[in-house]
Amino acid sequence: MKFIFYFIFFYILGIILAITRKYDIFTISLIFGMSGIFLYFGKLILFIYLLIYFCVAEGLSLILKNKGENRSYINLLGNCLVGTVLIVFGQIYAAASTICAAFADTMSSEIGRLSKIKPRLITTFKVVETGTNGGITILGLTASLFISGMTFVFFYYVFKTDLKISIIIAALGIIGSLIDSVIGATLENAGYLDNSQTNFLTTLIIGIISVIIFSLI
Repeated sequence: MKFIFYFIFFYILGIILAITRKYDIFTISLIFGMSGIFLYFGKLILFIYLLIYFCVAEGLSLILKNKGENRSYINLLGNCLVGTVLIVFGQIYAAASTICAAFADTMSSEIGRLSKIKPRLITTFKVVETGTNGGITILGLTASLFISGMTFVFFYYVFKTDLKISIIIAALGIIGSLIDSVIGATLENAGYLDNSQTNFLTTLIIGIISVIIFSLI
């Protein structure tokens, strides 16, 4: 049974990578390597959640025809390195929290760009141009909240995860999205960090917070 699931997982992942054509060969190999780590050290629930995140993020990018630059291993490490390390050390739910934060932030950014109302900087609430680091919109925040809500449904109702744990994972998702915006509005706009470094710092903060919280419950 596990072999069948692994085969389907990597087969779908390969199809997605082939369709998007955004990744170089080294990045693709790293994606498969990290996926293998998730499959080996993690639980089925986390494998599926990771796949959903990847499919939704890439699918939305294609639908919105967001060409952008080709994504490299730097982007991948920024979003997934902390979660991968946490999984190796057995921190399954902490890893899930970092993925949820990356998921919520991705959806907030992608959907937020569609807003007809210009974003406001999260630190000053001044109106800024669309795409400005740290800019937030009602539409983007709603998308982030929706992903966190769906994450709760996924963990609690589908895989019967403990109610308290499911709430914490979902809550850290929306919190992570807001933290990312604050870092973007400050350190990234000041030139100290780039987008991938901002994502890494956000997931690191969420990872630390989640490890502390889950160790106390």
